[in-house]
Amino acid sequence: MKKLAYIVSKLFFYVFSVLYLFIMVFSILSYFEYKFDFQIPFVEVLENHSKVHVPLLGLGINIPYNYSILIMWSVMLYYAIYFYAFKEFLKVFIETNMFDAKSLKRLRFFFKLNVIPLVYIIIFTVSFLIRGAKFRLEDDYFIVLAHLVIAFLIYLYLDVLKKGKHIQEENDLTI
Repeated sequence: MKKLAYIVSKLFFYVFSVLYLFIMVFSILSYFEYKFDFQIPFVEVLENHSKVHVPLLGLGINIPYNYSILIMWSVMLYYAIYFYAFKEFLKVFIETNMFDAKSLKRLRFFFKLNVIPLVYIIIFTVSFLIRGAKFRLEDDYFIVLAHLVIAFLIYLYLDVLKKGKHIQEENDLTI
């Protein structure tokens, strides 16, 4: 089961990485089509955005012509890195020695990645309050809540691993 979870996390990493590269490349190409009137396959230029048609899947990805494309790129990059860290996190369970420093470093990195959405949502909320907009709970808050729960569980697991490493070092010294 551990191996299956590792393989699925690896698959998620590759899917998000390919999706990130696809969106980045086609958003740049769609901007060139919009600005310079090039004809690029799978891209349909509309009034204030373009639509990229994903072949074989029948999906259409809307790509705006403003700063929100940078947010889209950063979120996709974040989740590509996130699933890479998740893959590395699950690799800890497959290895024979899970108390080494490399495993703890992987877990700390994954923990920090799960705290980043909290910073994002705080900035997002403060910007809305500064502009005078009403505060409403949206999907972003629930995603952050899920990341915080994962971060809390990782923190507990890190604590257990640190104590296990300490006990292992004590046992190595007594032998």
